[in-house]
Amino acid sequence: MIVRKTVALKKYNNLAKYGKVEDSFYKYRRGNNFCITLYCELEEGETQDDPLDDVVHKYNVKRTGFFKYNELNGKRLYMFELEGDCDDEDANKAAISKVAKFVGKRVYNAEVGEFLELRVRALKDDEK
Repeated sequence: MIVRKTVALKKYNNLAKYGKVEDSFYKYRRGNNFCITLYCELEEGETQDDPLDDVVHKYNVKRTGFFKYNELNGKRLYMFELEGDCDDEDANKAAISKVAKFVGKRVYNAEVGEFLELRVRALKDDEK
Protein backbone atom coordinates (compact mmCIF):
# COMPACT_ATOMS: atom_id res chain seq x y z
CA MET A 1 0.00 0.00 0.00
CA ILE A 2 1.11 3.52 -0.66
CA VAL A 3 0.48 5.85 2.27
CA ARG A 4 -0.54 9.14 0.65
CA LYS A 5 -1.30 11.35 3.66
CA THR A 6 -2.76 11.64 7.12
CA VAL A 7 -6.32 12.84 7.59
CA ALA A 8 -7.74 14.98 10.37
CA LEU A 9 -11.14 13.45 11.09
CA LYS A 10 -13.93 15.80 12.18
CA LYS A 11 -14.02 14.14 15.58
CA TYR A 12 -10.49 15.43 16.26
CA ASN A 13 -11.94 18.95 16.41
CA ASN A 14 -13.57 18.02 19.74
CA LEU A 15 -10.94 19.56 22.01
CA ALA A 16 -12.54 18.02 25.09
CA LYS A 17 -11.65 14.57 23.73
CA TYR A 18 -8.57 15.10 21.52
CA GLY A 19 -5.39 17.14 21.62
CA LYS A 20 -3.18 17.64 18.59
CA VAL A 21 0.32 16.29 19.17
CA GLU A 22 1.81 16.92 15.75
CA ASP A 23 0.35 17.74 12.37
CA SER A 24 -0.30 14.08 11.82
CA PHE A 25 -1.60 12.58 15.06
CA TYR A 26 -3.65 13.22 18.18
CA LYS A 27 -3.79 12.26 21.86
CA TYR A 28 -6.93 11.19 23.64
CA ARG A 29 -7.56 13.66 26.50
CA ARG A 30 -8.60 10.78 28.75
CA GLY A 31 -6.17 7.95 29.09
CA ASN A 32 -2.72 7.44 27.68
CA ASN A 33 -3.30 6.76 24.02
CA PHE A 34 -2.67 8.38 20.65
CA CYS A 35 -4.32 7.97 17.26
CA ILE A 36 -3.67 8.66 13.58
CA THR A 37 -5.74 8.32 10.41
CA LEU A 38 -3.99 7.29 7.20
CA TYR A 39 -5.18 7.65 3.61
CA CYS A 40 -3.70 4.92 1.43
CA GLU A 41 -3.81 3.50 -2.05
CA LEU A 42 -3.93 -0.28 -2.23
CA GLU A 43 -1.68 -1.88 -4.81
CA GLU A 44 -2.48 -4.74 -7.14
CA GLY A 45 -2.99 -7.98 -5.25
CA GLU A 46 -3.41 -6.29 -1.87
CA THR A 47 -6.53 -6.48 0.25
CA GLN A 48 -7.70 -4.06 2.90
CA ASP A 49 -5.99 -6.28 5.46
CA ASP A 50 -2.67 -6.75 3.68
CA PRO A 51 -0.16 -5.44 4.73
CA LEU A 52 -2.13 -3.58 7.42
CA ASP A 53 -2.33 -6.67 9.66
CA ASP A 54 1.46 -6.84 9.67
CA VAL A 55 1.73 -3.14 10.56
CA VAL A 56 -0.60 -3.75 13.51
CA HIS A 57 1.58 -6.57 14.82
CA LYS A 58 5.01 -5.08 14.12
CA TYR A 59 4.32 -1.58 15.42
CA ASN A 60 2.12 -2.47 18.40
CA VAL A 61 -0.92 -0.55 17.20
CA LYS A 62 -4.53 -1.54 16.65
CA ARG A 63 -7.33 -0.52 14.35
CA THR A 64 -10.17 1.51 15.72
CA GLY A 65 -13.67 1.09 14.33
CA PHE A 66 -13.09 3.76 11.68
CA PHE A 67 -12.34 2.79 8.10
CA LYS A 68 -13.54 3.88 4.70
CA TYR A 69 -12.95 2.23 1.31
CA ASN A 70 -13.55 3.77 -2.09
CA GLU A 71 -12.68 3.11 -5.72
CA LEU A 72 -11.93 6.19 -7.78
CA ASN A 73 -10.50 6.33 -11.32
CA GLY A 74 -9.30 2.74 -11.09
CA LYS A 75 -7.55 3.31 -7.74
CA ARG A 76 -8.54 1.51 -4.55
CA LEU A 77 -8.39 4.04 -1.73
CA TYR A 78 -8.54 3.13 1.93
CA MET A 79 -8.70 5.35 4.98
CA PHE A 80 -8.35 3.92 8.48
CA GLU A 81 -7.55 4.99 12.02
CA LEU A 82 -4.92 3.36 14.21
CA GLU A 83 -4.14 3.81 17.90
CA GLY A 84 -1.53 2.50 20.29
CA ASP A 85 -2.06 -0.97 21.73
CA CYS A 86 -0.44 -0.98 25.16
CA ASP A 87 -0.88 0.58 28.59
CA ASP A 88 2.22 2.78 28.49
CA GLU A 89 1.75 6.34 27.20
CA ASP A 90 5.33 6.71 25.95
CA ALA A 91 5.17 3.40 24.08
CA ASN A 92 1.86 4.38 22.45
CA LYS A 93 3.25 7.74 21.38
CA ALA A 94 6.38 6.11 19.96
CA ALA A 95 4.31 3.55 18.02
CA ILE A 96 2.06 6.20 16.45
CA SER A 97 5.10 8.39 15.69
CA LYS A 98 6.64 5.52 13.74
CA VAL A 99 3.42 4.94 11.79
CA ALA A 100 3.23 8.67 11.00
CA LYS A 101 6.54 8.32 9.16
CA PHE A 102 4.84 6.04 6.61
CA VAL A 103 3.41 9.07 4.80
CA GLY A 104 4.81 9.27 1.29
CA LYS A 105 6.14 5.71 1.47
CA ARG A 106 5.28 2.26 0.23
CA VAL A 107 4.44 -0.29 2.94
CA TYR A 108 4.48 -3.84 1.65
CA ASN A 109 5.27 -7.48 2.31
CA ALA A 110 8.35 -8.91 0.57
CA GLU A 111 9.11 -12.59 0.25
CA VAL A 112 12.26 -13.48 2.13
CA GLY A 113 12.88 -17.19 1.75
CA GLU A 114 9.76 -18.95 3.00
CA PHE A 115 8.48 -15.93 4.92
CA LEU A 116 6.93 -12.52 4.29
CA GLU A 117 8.70 -9.52 5.78
CA LEU A 118 7.08 -6.12 6.25
CA ARG A 119 9.05 -3.37 4.53
CA VAL A 120 8.76 0.38 4.22
CA ARG A 121 10.52 2.34 1.49
CA ALA A 122 10.42 5.71 -0.20
CA LEU A 123 8.29 6.00 -3.31
CA LYS A 124 9.88 5.79 -6.71
CA ASP A 125 9.16 8.63 -9.13
CA ASP A 126 6.54 6.60 -11.03
CA GLU A 127 4.68 5.80 -7.78
CA LYS A 128 4.21 9.40 -6.68
